[in-house]
Amino acid sequence: MIRLANVLIVDGNAARAASLRDRLAQGAYHATLAQGFVDGTKQAQAEHPDLILVGDPTGVDPVAFALGLKKDPASSDIPVVIYADQPSPELCNRAVENGLDDVLAFGCDDTELFSRMRPLVRLATMHAELRHRAETARRFGIDARDRVTEAAAASDAAVMLIGDDCNSLLPLLQGVADITVAATLYEAEDALTRRNYDAAILSFTEEPEGILGFCTQVRNNPRLFNLPMVLLSGMGTDRVEAYRRGASRVLTRPTDPAILRSVIVTLVRRQQLRWAIRSAMNDSLQTATRDEVTGAYGRAFLESYLAGRLEAAKSQGRHLSVVFFSAPNIDEVRRQFGDDAALHLTQQLGQWITGLLRAEDITAATKPNEFCVVLPDTPLGEAEVVMHRIAGVLAYTDFAVRDVYQPVKVWVQVGSTDVREDDDVTSLLERAKRS
Repeated sequence: MIRLANVLIVDGNAARAASLRDRLAQGAYHATLAQGFVDGTKQAQAEHPDLILVGDPTGVDPVAFALGLKKDPASSDIPVVIYADQPSPELCNRAVENGLDDVLAFGCDDTELFSRMRPLVRLATMHAELRHRAETARRFGIDARDRVTEAAAASDAAVMLIGDDCNSLLPLLQGVADITVAATLYEAEDALTRRNYDAAILSFTEEPEGILGFCTQVRNNPRLFNLPMVLLSGMGTDRVEAYRRGASRVLTRPTDPAILRSVIVTLVRRQQLRWAIRSAMNDSLQTATRDEVTGAYGRAFLESYLAGRLEAAKSQGRHLSVVFFSAPNIDEVRRQFGDDAALHLTQQLGQWITGLLRAEDITAATKPNEFCVVLPDTPLGEAEVVMHRIAGVLAYTDFAVRDVYQPVKVWVQVGSTDVREDDDVTSLLERAKRS
């Protein structure tokens, strides 16, 4: 059975844990249960799940148990979430002080539950991807980092406050990040294109009509889709719809300052960790693994890497999708303007494709004018959305090419597939190109 992720639930309340397991199953998450400290620790070490949800483990404080997992090298890179019937400011404070990844209310609706789990599962995918790339790089004689922890993340955080009611938030964020204030959604849209931010907080005395549309626009932006967004909302806000439209957290006014600060700090740390993992992934992209023409990963690295990813996907029941992009008219650019122009255009094409992907997705040059993209833990339907989005961006982009004194267009052929039980690397790649 294909699953989105493996989850470990640690809770001494067996009925509550079973109820949560059943909820997760509806979202294609596979969950196993443990009741106490010993079993929970053993399962975390042996199974290395994608996410650990901690309720009230038998015989130990939940935060202390979660902290033990974070300090253990065998489980330190697994996202850990505390859940409680009613999370208190004290619990949220303790969780953030001990570097935990989130605090959930057990009774939250499924939309919120899955919306908040999804980025944590993607974070687990990034950790796994880092290990896979490092393992493959070692076969090419490269010593690449295979682990990044919260402590290794950068500290130069940046947060944008958006709205006409931001002054009250400034004291809460002292020492957390560099703050930029935008009074309107229009100002924010412009400012978000000028630098990278680790979180955005929307706080209006009266919510403008387009606020949920703004959330959707950010979430669909190829550069901003990972940006955490906190919406401080009025009682009339449809929380479920806000999560569906892309909000990371929806907090109803008035919100306890301690809870608000813990939410912001947690989201900023998570985004900083993403940047750090992205940087570590570049360790594996060196001369021995790089295509010398495009600067993307080369075919030899792709095939070695994909063999391991393919085996893991089949043995663990995980999604794995492959997408091909080909630009045949680059040959026409070569005929008209020469090899250097074609080379420059091909390099740009690879850079654009990579820039429009998530950090955990890999781009490799397989032939002249052809690129293969591997999307781990991604269903084919989602991969096809990514494929068409990238193809659309490339088709509408005017490329500036060296010594060509006019904008150059490319037309892109695409293909995609996902893993089947009888696949090997060759059959997977060939089917993707034919699709």
